Amino acid sequence: MNQTRPALLLVTASLIPLIILAAVMGRFFIQEQQNALDADIRSKATIMAATLQRELKSQIQLLSVVADSPRLDPPIPRSAFAETARRLRERVPEWEQIRISDEKGEVVLSSPALEGSAEKQVVDVESHRTLVRTGAAVIGNVSIGPRGQAAFAVRVPIERNDKLRAILSVVIRPTIVTNLLYANGLPESWAAWIVDGQDRLVASTGAPALAGNAASEFASFTGTEGLATLKNGLEVRVAEVALGETPWRVRVGLPVAEYDRLARKATLLLAAASCFTLLLSGSAAFLFHREIRARNRERESIANWQRMDALGKLTGQAAHDFNNLLMVFQSGVEGIKRRRNDEQRVTQLLSHMSEGVTRGKAITQRLLSFSRRSNQGAGHVELDIKLPELRPLLRQAIDDTIVMDINVPDDIWPVHVDPAGLENALINFLTNAREAMGGGGQVTISARNVLDGAAEDPTLQGQFVAVTIADTGTGVASEHLGRVFEPFFSTKKNGGPGLGLTQVHSFAKGSGGAVKVASVAGHGSAFTLLLPRSNEQRVAREPARPAVNLPARLLIVDDTPSSLESVRLALEGLVSTIFVATSGSEAIEVLERHPDIEAVISDIMMPGMSGIELAEEIRRKNSRLPVVLMTGYSDKLEAGTEVGCPVVAKPFKIEDLAASLEAAKTSTEQSANVVRLEILAKS
Repeated sequence: MNQTRPALLLVTASLIPLIILAAVMGRFFIQEQQNALDADIRSKATIMAATLQRELKSQIQLLSVVADSPRLDPPIPRSAFAETARRLRERVPEWEQIRISDEKGEVVLSSPALEGSAEKQVVDVESHRTLVRTGAAVIGNVSIGPRGQAAFAVRVPIERNDKLRAILSVVIRPTIVTNLLYANGLPESWAAWIVDGQDRLVASTGAPALAGNAASEFASFTGTEGLATLKNGLEVRVAEVALGETPWRVRVGLPVAEYDRLARKATLLLAAASCFTLLLSGSAAFLFHREIRARNRERESIANWQRMDALGKLTGQAAHDFNNLLMVFQSGVEGIKRRRNDEQRVTQLLSHMSEGVTRGKAITQRLLSFSRRSNQGAGHVELDIKLPELRPLLRQAIDDTIVMDINVPDDIWPVHVDPAGLENALINFLTNAREAMGGGGQVTISARNVLDGAAEDPTLQGQFVAVTIADTGTGVASEHLGRVFEPFFSTKKNGGPGLGLTQVHSFAKGSGGAVKVASVAGHGSAFTLLLPRSNEQRVAREPARPAVNLPARLLIVDDTPSSLESVRLALEGLVSTIFVATSGSEAIEVLERHPDIEAVISDIMMPGMSGIELAEEIRRKNSRLPVVLMTGYSDKLEAGTEVGCPVVAKPFKIEDLAASLEAAKTSTEQSANVVRLEILAKS
């Protein structure tokens, strides 16, 4: 095969993601620069707001000191006020006027003195009323005085004996605020302005004469969030920060042109990268077309290998998860057998089993989504064992007014069906029977061997087992007998969906059998499932199991909470003291705190320290302590790893566990009798 073309294809294809990555990183870098500009705008607005806040606060503090001065104790002598005001104006040139007003807003004293025809009422009535109402110092809104000049007032209360006596105000020109705007190192191309609580301009860069006018005369917002247009037509991105103790707000604007310049760079970068990427993509497509036939077989082989590898991993994990679930059910069954009258324990065990059903359904969905087809799971089922075991479950499908009998002869043949499908079919039959016997009655489940299926159904051949479910209900009218298995056909008064018998029909056909119905209106119905006989040998019946012998103090280690709790509940009552741990490290800590533990049961597949590693650590620290490992699936065991201690497969019975513990105990006792000889080196 020509090696030049694959190499050229590899180089070309590898350049494409590099160019795309470079373009994306360039775009990201430019976006970061834009974000930095936005952050810079807000930072400068925040700094200006903090500076202005400190300046206004210092003005309030200074004026409050004056208000507390004995020179302003009522009644205030005019000469004393005039002398105090003169000294203050010399010290603080920005204070253009100092006034004292009463609660009604009438100016009582003023420096400079008011002219005879001047208005004696304060100009900013709103801030004056706010101070009278709250008793706290306020910063007034900017106002235009009688002479057409803008100013704002700072007001503090004059209180004596906790009672408001008068209001001390100072009128300040906005020049002091304008100077603060320029003192914060604002770039020349940027704009900044300050507005009061009525959105009137207090100060601005480049237009100090607009103070006192509406802020829209300096800049108006365009409707797009964060964008405004200045009076000179410049569009800016705006960040606004409010002052903490006054309704004033500081706004800083960055020309949009500076911001968009970065965006244009990013657009050009992406356009250039896109053109180059298209060129390389075309070249790669041309080269790939020349190589596709030669590589097709190899790609399919690799894909099949990957699928088989993924299927193997999925199957192993599913086996482990399902065996964990089966352990939950096995332990639950063992626990319920011993505690039939302990309602609390039975409820707890049933709760674990219910959770196991939910988890099992999720695992099945994962398997189905991988394979895209359903595995019916048909297997060897012995009805004389299966049906009595299902009695409690089937009993739940009917009510207490109905008597249920199960008549299965001992010589009944085993069948080859899906056990879950059989359970669902029986539940569907019993549900229909319950609804047909509203006033109570009797339902009978029976089974018989059929030597030739053709005698029952012409489509069948071979040996079958007929399972009949007969009830004493209302029966089915003769005109409806031919339609009972049709989808959505139903004669129920409650308007049921009519899919139960359809599912039974699908199960019977899928199992290689058939389903029949016979009914007499008013006297009941009989449904018969014809299921194929299993060719496997019957399972030998287990003899009566001897009593188990378990240690008195046992440690259980499992990282699956439900499996751990199920094993604990199954052993509770058989083992006097049970300790639990959810990891190998926790198990080591428990053993150090309780050295009198007699045996350890640990799951193999655990994060961090596996069960095999835990067993090795226990053997190193205490070789006399028996350890039994339990697992549903282990890749290490499948690979032939030697574990050096008994392994019991989930789900296991108590007798199996007891035998494994006994074997582990015997093994540790034998190893303890071995004397290790060490040859000391000669000095």
